Amino acid sequence: MKRMKDMNDMKVMKNIKQMKHMEIIGHSENVEYNRHPERWVTSEGTLDDQQVKERQILYKGMNGRYVERFTVQTGQTYIFKPLTNPAQYGRERWMYEHVMPSLPPVYPQLIAVSDETMAPAHSWLIYEDMGQLEHRMCESTLLNAAAHMASWHELPVAAWHELPRMGQKPPIQEMLHELHQHQSETDELLDRLNLTLSAADWDRLAMLILTAEGELPLVLCHGDLHPGNIAEVEGRLVILDWEHAHLNTPLWDVYHLLDLSHPLFPRTMTPELRAHVMKVYLDKLESLGVQVERGSFAKWYDAYALIFSLWMLRLIDGDLRNPACVWPQEQLRNQWQETAATLEQCLEHLNGVSN
Repeated sequence: MKRMKDMNDMKVMKNIKQMKHMEIIGHSENVEYNRHPERWVTSEGTLDDQQVKERQILYKGMNGRYVERFTVQTGQTYIFKPLTNPAQYGRERWMYEHVMPSLPPVYPQLIAVSDETMAPAHSWLIYEDMGQLEHRMCESTLLNAAAHMASWHELPVAAWHELPRMGQKPPIQEMLHELHQHQSETDELLDRLNLTLSAADWDRLAMLILTAEGELPLVLCHGDLHPGNIAEVEGRLVILDWEHAHLNTPLWDVYHLLDLSHPLFPRTMTPELRAHVMKVYLDKLESLGVQVERGSFAKWYDAYALIFSLWMLRLIDGDLRNPACVWPQEQLRNQWQETAATLEQCLEHLNGVSN
C-alpha cells in the first residue's frame, strides 16, 4: 500500500511540475508578446484587427479619431489613443518624457508611442488600462486633486521652453476683450441672469485680471482639468489627458478644477465647497514654500471666474443654437445653468470681499 501511495505521490508531483513548466512557458510567451506593443498598430496608425481580439470605443476626438480600449491575444487590455487634436501633436509624449517623472503617479502609465518619424496623422500612444473610472467630483476627490495640483504648480518651469504659453481656449485677457467686442450680447446675457455690470465694474474686473496676470508666476498647467479628466480607480486619484499642458498662471487650472462646466460631467459647486478646496490648495502651496497673499488671490480668482464664465456662457449659447452640435440640448442647458451659478456666486463673493 505504501509503495502504491509513493508511486501516486510521484505522479502527482510530476503532473505539478509539468503544469508549472507549461505555466512558465505560457508566461514567457505572454511577456514576449506584450514586449512589442507596436505590433498591435498598423503602419497607418490604426489598431490591427489581426492582433487585437476586442475593441471598445471610449470617445471621439476633435478630428474624428477614436480613443479605444482594446484586448490583445493574451487577454490583457490597454488604451489606444491616436492623435485626436492635431494642434497638440507630440505634447503628451513630451510631458511623459520630461515632466511626469517629477509628479506623483496620478496618471496612467505610458506603454508605447509611435515612432517620431511617423506622420502626425498616423501617430498614437498606448496607455495602461486602469479599469473602471469613476468621475465623481465629490469633496474628497476635489480636495485630493487640489493638493496634487499645488504640487505640479510648484515645479520650476524655466527649462521647459517647449511648452506653449496658451491652452486650447483663448487667454483670459482675450476673453475679456471678446466680451467687450460683443458688448450688446454680453449685456443680454447678464440681463437673463438679472445682473448688471457698470462701467466701473468692468474697469475693476479688467484691473484685477491685469494685476493677476502680472503678479502671479507662470506655472505648469494641466490645461484641461475638467471633471472628465479627473477620476478615481478603487479610491486612487487619476489625472488624465495631459495633451493640453502649457504654461499659464495658476488661475487657469484652479478655474478648471473648481468651476469649468462640461456637458457630460455635471457637478454642483457651492461657495462653501469652493472656499474649502481653495484653502487646501493654498495650504499645500505654502507647505511647499510658496507664499500667496490670500486676500488678493481670492479677488483675482473671482474676477477670473466671472470673465471665464461669461465667455463660456456665450460659447454654450452658440452650441444651443447650432443644430449640428454634438451635445444634447438638455445637457447643454444644464451646463449653462451650472456656469451661470458660478458667475453669480463669484460676483456675490467679489462684491462681499470688496465692501
